[in-house]
Amino acid sequence: MKRAPNIQELPLKLVGSNHFGRYPQISVEEKFNFIASDNWMVPSAGYAKATTIAGVSRGLFNSSKLGKLIQVNDNCVYTIDSSLAATKVASLNTYQGDVYIEETDGGLITISDRKYIYVYDPVAGTLVLPAINSITPGPLAFLNGYIMTPIGGRAEWQLSPVNHPEQTWSAGAGARGMFQTKPDNVQTIVRLPGKGNNIFVMGSTVTELWCDTGAQLFPFNRSSGFNIDYGCASPNTVASSDNFVVWLGINEKSGPVILCSSGCDVQQLSDDGMNFKMSRLVNPTNSYGCLYKQDGHLIYMLTFVDPLDNVTYAYDFNTKGFFTFTDSNLNHHIAKKVVYFNNDYYFISFADGNLYELNSDYTDYDGHEIPRIIITDTLRLPDSSPFVGESFSFWLEQGETRITEIVGQPEFNNVNKNKRIDVAISNDGGASFGNYSQIYLNEIGHRRNKVNFRGLGYANELVLQIRFYGFDRFVLTDGILNIYQ
Repeated sequence: MKRAPNIQELPLKLVGSNHFGRYPQISVEEKFNFIASDNWMVPSAGYAKATTIAGVSRGLFNSSKLGKLIQVNDNCVYTIDSSLAATKVASLNTYQGDVYIEETDGGLITISDRKYIYVYDPVAGTLVLPAINSITPGPLAFLNGYIMTPIGGRAEWQLSPVNHPEQTWSAGAGARGMFQTKPDNVQTIVRLPGKGNNIFVMGSTVTELWCDTGAQLFPFNRSSGFNIDYGCASPNTVASSDNFVVWLGINEKSGPVILCSSGCDVQQLSDDGMNFKMSRLVNPTNSYGCLYKQDGHLIYMLTFVDPLDNVTYAYDFNTKGFFTFTDSNLNHHIAKKVVYFNNDYYFISFADGNLYELNSDYTDYDGHEIPRIIITDTLRLPDSSPFVGESFSFWLEQGETRITEIVGQPEFNNVNKNKRIDVAISNDGGASFGNYSQIYLNEIGHRRNKVNFRGLGYANELVLQIRFYGFDRFVLTDGILNIYQ
């Protein structure tokens, strides 16, 4: 009589964030379009089209004074009201490239397209181009009545007339600051949230802390006791919220790292594996970052848009881990700039000129399925001895939602009528995966929540790739791996 094998139960860790090893043999653990919450994996937010606008999106801003969004597509400036109706209000002189938008206490909307400064007066309905004395403007910031901008290609940054950016911008020393810590060109300026009169002036290799003291001749003074020996790889990665600023940092001695500062310290968010991934990017300067909250989780989403990079990483400040976000085709996420408006989050995209709503209530990407994938850490025994994977199981919400047919997406109907899980096994440390096995999940009302897969094969190191198919949510937690020797 054949004896039953001596089964060992090992914990199967599914909940958590990306943990890239420096090389795949160390770890290929990655989570696509999930975040972790209360020791469960829950879906990252989906999105739906909110407003259709022609052209290519260049900038988005929430005007608290006006109570509307300002969006720039091609050379057209639009206002978007609380009903999400878009109205064209002005035209710029340029059609391409990022634009940056700020407003003054008086409600004047200032726009920079890196060539001109424009000031839109929503009351008068006028757009003027103030004289800026041949400077090349860049990103904008506002503090204490001043609109501030770097002077392109120089170590200087420029102040507007107080609360009147539509007037001539002075070329005098009283309106311009200059880097002092080391030779560098100013890339961007950002107000430090929660820190009163303080700003960061960022170059490509250094960041200086300045404070508006109301001094004569120039109102800002540099902090002599603090600076950060990193600049920003791209001004578009700089985002601020709560009490800190986060950005993709570089300097003359270091490749890209993700940094966070409250104004009196600096913390590196990216770990060794993430830094190694970013060191292999072809063009890390072609990148964009934004901050938003998903159900209380503050998330920094960083996208590298060069076709040879083509990836989005998201850092969750609540769980202090990175996740990978994608579009429906496993390319980088389409969100370019996110703002909070009308009690919801909205974004413009790299893909088109439309405005989208970002919300965890959406479990698809505007009618397209969201690819959700978990690649586990490499499973090894402490002595690296071989084993046979008999089965694994984990707990997954089932029977709560039913997939619905998606109008205009027949490829997702019928054949994928039910939610499905596919699993592939790697026995070479994640270098390659075998064929997929499939399990269809329960329909609504059938809430048996344990998922079982059998026959994992012989290995001395095992990696699982679990893919989740369906238009509804997926909520899961850790499981158990059964092996014998």
